[in-house]
Amino acid sequence: MVLDKYSYTYLPAHPEVWTLSQIIVDEEKCTGCGNCVQACPCACLEVVEGKARMVEGVVCMSCSACVAHCEKDAIQMKGFYNVEKGLFKTMLLHPDDGYPRIPEVEGIEGLIPVEEVIYKRRSNRIFSKKPVPDELVRRVVEAGRFAPSHGNNQPWSFIIINDREEMDKIADMIDPLYRLLVRLYFYGKRNRLVRGLLSLGSIAAPPLMDQRAITGGKAILKPKDVFLGAPCLIYLLGDKRGINNMDLDIGICGQNMVLAAHSLGLVTCWMGFAAVGAKMLPHLRRYLGIKWPYVPVSAIVLGYPRVNADSMVKRELPRITWRKGGKTWQEMP
Repeated sequence: MVLDKYSYTYLPAHPEVWTLSQIIVDEEKCTGCGNCVQACPCACLEVVEGKARMVEGVVCMSCSACVAHCEKDAIQMKGFYNVEKGLFKTMLLHPDDGYPRIPEVEGIEGLIPVEEVIYKRRSNRIFSKKPVPDELVRRVVEAGRFAPSHGNNQPWSFIIINDREEMDKIADMIDPLYRLLVRLYFYGKRNRLVRGLLSLGSIAAPPLMDQRAITGGKAILKPKDVFLGAPCLIYLLGDKRGINNMDLDIGICGQNMVLAAHSLGLVTCWMGFAAVGAKMLPHLRRYLGIKWPYVPVSAIVLGYPRVNADSMVKRELPRITWRKGGKTWQEMP
């Protein structure tokens, strides 16, 4: 039914329609270093009596950051985040065993360098305090500048904050907003009126009300370091007059940047919440000097890794429809 699309709009109140990944820790290998705890964007892990373990009742988005950041190979992840029905029903295809093979294409031997960077590059959440030279930051931005764009309109602009004190000031501006949003969201579990309002908000703006986004917002709140200890922050701004699809152009630009950074020995992590904060807070936009026609689209933190997270992690299978020789078929698991 059409109305099914608008059901289960507030998932914390309906645990019966969604399931989580299971994070399994090999206690013999685990040293209790806490890398997995720092790396997890949803605060799903904790260290108790010198061993890591999964926290009960926390939403795991199945990103495998904990697996990638564990230097002792002590963590495995089984299953996937999955919502069976309703507004937030997941549409990803899961392999039966939960462990896709290393990326490969039949008939091609080995990986070319760019493929290896794409497959092994992970969002790093454990940064060294070592500053990034301005020259390297400029090389990363240059990779974005040479990205393709609709009509070659190049609808981007960049704000580079290569200064931890400035980043801390920005974090202080964003922190109260996220505390308010997170508290309001989870208050819906106890208050029907708030839950109803959040359900309407979910229908109007699903990306902001997905429980994975809210849980991620909860995890980054202080006293944790909102920018993960990284020494450099880059805002990606988009020109509202951009031809056809400005957001897509900025995404292509940003992907060029993170891949170039990886190739230069740097690591990155996308910081969408930083852009959301700039959109919602006029005083932050003024502080950053963002003026029409530019709007904040996303942000990236940049730095050197304190923990090497390069690895190939599992991914759900692609949904592909083939059309060839007058025939159409779907490639499904």
